[in-house]
Amino acid sequence: MTKRQHQPKVAIFSESIAAIRMIILPAFLLFFKNDNRWQMQLFVVIGILLLSLIVGVLNWWFFVYDITPHEITVTQGIFVKKRAHITFERVQTITRTQPIYFQPFEVFKVSIETSGKNDDKLEFKALLLPQIEAIETLRKQAQTKITDETIEVVSSKVDAQYQINNRDLCVYALTSLGSLGTVGLLFAAVTTVTEFLPKGFQNYLDQWINNQTVEIYAMLIVFVIIVGFFSAFIRLYNRYFQFTISRTGAHLNITRGLLTKQNMQVRASRIQAVHYEQSLLRRLVHLVSINVLLSSSIVDKNDQTKQTLIMPVIKEVEATNVLKQFLPKYHVLQPLKASTVSKALVYQLRYILMLDCLIIGSVLILYSMIKYMINLHVPYELPILILLAAITVCYSLVVAYVKMANQGLYFDDDYLIIQTALNLTKHTYFIPREKIQGLQTSQSYFMMRKKAQHFTIVVRDSDSAQYLTLRYLKQSEVHKIESWLTRVK
Repeated sequence: MTKRQHQPKVAIFSESIAAIRMIILPAFLLFFKNDNRWQMQLFVVIGILLLSLIVGVLNWWFFVYDITPHEITVTQGIFVKKRAHITFERVQTITRTQPIYFQPFEVFKVSIETSGKNDDKLEFKALLLPQIEAIETLRKQAQTKITDETIEVVSSKVDAQYQINNRDLCVYALTSLGSLGTVGLLFAAVTTVTEFLPKGFQNYLDQWINNQTVEIYAMLIVFVIIVGFFSAFIRLYNRYFQFTISRTGAHLNITRGLLTKQNMQVRASRIQAVHYEQSLLRRLVHLVSINVLLSSSIVDKNDQTKQTLIMPVIKEVEATNVLKQFLPKYHVLQPLKASTVSKALVYQLRYILMLDCLIIGSVLILYSMIKYMINLHVPYELPILILLAAITVCYSLVVAYVKMANQGLYFDDDYLIIQTALNLTKHTYFIPREKIQGLQTSQSYFMMRKKAQHFTIVVRDSDSAQYLTLRYLKQSEVHKIESWLTRVK
């Protein structure tokens, strides 16, 4: 019988921070909206800190766990007890994260993923490194496969290792469009905060803005864009600083981060597909990002993406040779141009143009109704509407052209390779035959006469799926893939 254990006491700090995040918004409204004296506001702040500390202590105390050679058992909950058993054989990934405020204590946050369901995982607020290494060793031992042909031994020998090039990382950060999102967040944050400022200061700020010249407005816009661009650069550089991937047997180990350090272990057999991603800017500088689709619920909270980067950026000419060191069984080949019907590009552009006309027409009708109901008057209304409609049509047609021009397809005995493009970003997927979840086809009446079909492959991606579609393929080509997929080996 194993002894039930608590997390290190520093976990109380992490639990308290989580509690503060839950009550920070109502506390913010209470702090600024009420016309209380500073003594009352100080009382509110102290009360919030004490409440979060009490919640942190209780959550820490009622979180206990047992570890055996075969499983982890966790019991948690203050009022409602929850008990979870996870065997090491089911563990998909182990991720440890070390925020900067944890580094002096040498503890890590740990997430143990077991499947594609978000609620089928364990999260430890703080564990010591020896405790984490013990869990990782037990996981490797439980997942060791012994057959008549192969004996896989748990070893600490590193078979392959790759570290990101600092220059490539800088180019990766510079070619990121995340700065646009950062500018939007800055604008939203400033707008929200100004609503809670004293009325006198708000009036002064409004008056100052209204009295500025066009040159000052232009300088402010340029300044905000520079700040957003610099913030996005720092964010990406901090996240992927010294990004290193290594392979030990059938396990991949990924470490990254400057201020917040993260380590993740992935078993290669859990990978559903390899994904090459190349934005338009990175195609110009010949860089590519490599992700893997996993059958687990990993989500990067910063990127809001469920795919796992195993190489954030690497030179395009080096990608295949480097990847072979970590996933030697994968067939990483350049796909052939997809076999589409004659005039497929014309059909796609015509379809997008008709769709644009339908959407723009609907928007104009809705705009006219709103304008009539509220008696709205917009200066230079017609030129603005024409400009917006022209930009929408031109962009969608360019995106459609790039999508059709980048369609690629290849398959052999064991692998299917699909290449497509979405919003000017090229995506190439390398999918083992046994990992394909399904195949879908669609065909309109018009396409039946042309013997064309839209073709979609379904691949598991975390707790959902990726739908990879090629358009206007020859019907005979689709039949070949269907026969290949349903063939019993």
